[in-house]
Amino acid sequence: MSLPSIILQPHPIAMNITTITLLTTLVLNGPLARSETSPAYEAAQVKYCLVSLIEEVQVPAQEAGPLVTMLIKDGALVKHGQLLAEIDDRQPQLQKFAAEMERDSAIARASDDIEVKYAVAALDVADAELAQNEEINRRSPGSVPATELRRLRLTKRRAELQIDKSRLDLKVAAMTANVQEAAVKLAEENIQRRQIASPIDGMVVAVNRHEGEWVSAGEPVVRVVRMDRLRVEGFVSAAEFNPGEVDRQSVTVEVELARGRKVTFNGQVVFVSPQIQAGNKYRVRAEVDNRVEQNQWLLRPGTSAEMTIHLR
Repeated sequence: MSLPSIILQPHPIAMNITTITLLTTLVLNGPLARSETSPAYEAAQVKYCLVSLIEEVQVPAQEAGPLVTMLIKDGALVKHGQLLAEIDDRQPQLQKFAAEMERDSAIARASDDIEVKYAVAALDVADAELAQNEEINRRSPGSVPATELRRLRLTKRRAELQIDKSRLDLKVAAMTANVQEAAVKLAEENIQRRQIASPIDGMVVAVNRHEGEWVSAGEPVVRVVRMDRLRVEGFVSAAEFNPGEVDRQSVTVEVELARGRKVTFNGQVVFVSPQIQAGNKYRVRAEVDNRVEQNQWLLRPGTSAEMTIHLR
């Protein structure tokens, strides 16, 4: 009589424990697991950004007068310190010439020590003459009257004082030369103030006055804007990105030109606003490098753009 075969099946409770253990292992160690240190995003997309100027200068006239020279036109690219226009400077030029002549005359007097040398020589003569007469009077008392000896002593004293006076004259002449040198520099400053120069690298976008026109002190003559580097601003969701994640990060800005052509520019976040605005968003500002194509800047203020902030 054969014994019936017995088929062993796992207990249902044991099977459930095994299944749970396997699933837990897969979740923790398998492809479903996610590292807590991995970033949630690699980039933040900021739409509807606005391109604007970083620097814009209304270059004024520092002194009143007629414009005698206008050296630039609208659209000219200028460098820092480049001369843009000139105001009539004939009066300060004459003042400079007169001050230079006075300065040179004072320098000549300050370097001329002839009077000092003459005073020293006169003192030697007066001293020798006084000593000679005193010696005569010592050998033969009464030979030289007392009044003559007093006169000779006075002559010697005058020669001593003349030396001091001559040296003082040299010092005064040197001080006068310094004063006139200051007058020369003042005249040069007045000439410089009549030269209108660009304070930044940029493009001339407006010429408000022309040659022959009168300008008043403080009146804007030329408007210059910086174009080699521009500002791009947009709003980032505070619910998705912390300010520390985007601050000082590199950015890529994309704009659309004519006929659908898209170009990109590189830059960096330079400012993150501490204020949360409507929609739970905060303002982010980046600066990007512009470039020229066909003698024109590609990126222009007022353009709409899309900015990508690279978080990693």
